[in-house]
Amino acid sequence: MSWHLHVQQLSGWFQGCLTTLALLTALAASLEFLTTCTSSSAQYLVTQGGSSVTQGTLKPPQEVRLKTSDGWIIVGDRYLPSNSARGAIVLLHQRGGTAADWQPLATALQQAGFTVLAIDQRGAGRSTQGPGPTGDNAPWQTTGDIAAAIASLPMPLPIGLAGASYGANNALIYAASHHNQVKALALFSPGANYHGLDALAAAHSYRGALVIYHDRDDTIPGSGPQQINALVPSQNHKLLVFNGTAHGTGLLEPKVIHSAVNFFLINLKS
Repeated sequence: MSWHLHVQQLSGWFQGCLTTLALLTALAASLEFLTTCTSSSAQYLVTQGGSSVTQGTLKPPQEVRLKTSDGWIIVGDRYLPSNSARGAIVLLHQRGGTAADWQPLATALQQAGFTVLAIDQRGAGRSTQGPGPTGDNAPWQTTGDIAAAIASLPMPLPIGLAGASYGANNALIYAASHHNQVKALALFSPGANYHGLDALAAAHSYRGALVIYHDRDDTIPGSGPQQINALVPSQNHKLLVFNGTAHGTGLLEPKVIHSAVNFFLINLKS
């Protein structure tokens, strides 16, 4: 009896070791994935319908200068994929921000095969040449900047927009009036109405794919994310709420980057 008991104890110990080894292997794989997502020099791996999407060595972003119809010179960073682009995405920063704020998402989208254009909106960052104030007093409405950015993209490619805070409101307002141009929209901390940028009126008209990212304890947007999500007539929209206080591009943690990349992979198809 003691021999059988000893064998059973050894068997249980061995099974426990195997379980622990499996858990450690899964943890290591998860850490490797997160490192891959946040490294600009590594390959980014996402899945679409069970298939992998990878890109090789990244090209450094190119600085571009665009002129709007009302005389602003808009400066941005264009990220080109290693192979043929599957779509193009324009990124719009938050108030007080710049195009550089989008770098983690921009490189992830680039690695996934998209052409990406992150711009300094009028009066912000490097975009200070124009018929209006700059810095803290920069214009809030940037529709002309978005139009110039999209006009500079290679055609024909399906186009998406991503915006943070006031950039999110500008993205939604533009997309709502350009149904045939913008196919997918990712909004980070949109508000109901930032300084006259009425996102609720625009939400009534937007019918494309939409994802909204919001931190539960971020008080800046108020109930804007929930109101926008409730108003859009699109059949393809979702609001993702996380625990925390991050606002706009402050939400760009690995899980959010991965979610946004997959959103555009699914919804921007030629």
